[in-house]
Amino acid sequence: MPCNLKLFGMKAKTKILIAGVILIWGCTKMAPETIDVNSNQTQSGCTPQFPDMKVTYNNYVKKIIARYCINCHQGGNSPGPGNFSTYNGVLPYIASFNIMVISDNADMPQGNAPLPKSTRDSLNIWINNCLPEN
Repeated sequence: MPCNLKLFGMKAKTKILIAGVILIWGCTKMAPETIDVNSNQTQSGCTPQFPDMKVTYNNYVKKIIARYCINCHQGGNSPGPGNFSTYNGVLPYIASFNIMVISDNADMPQGNAPLPKSTRDSLNIWINNCLPEN
């Protein structure tokens, strides 16, 4: 059955059209949630949750990734997605770390999951401290 547009007056149709345009325009003008890898505060608006704990990518996380992750996540034809050989290569996958690497039910790294609790705790601190590189 065709839609009966006569149910709405011209003013109502115009208001609906304007509201739709504003909604679509507003959604396209939202700031992207990106990580500024060139600043000390790598997540915009992020407040470190453990400011006294200095776990950074270069002083700790890089070693964990080299030991447990890089065999599968080295880019190219490696079995896992991504290239974890650099800080910027790890960042796109951080959202999945809580479930796949840090949780008690983690399934990564394959064949060695879950990581020791202290290692997972350190990764969690790094993430909750806004992913500092240095």
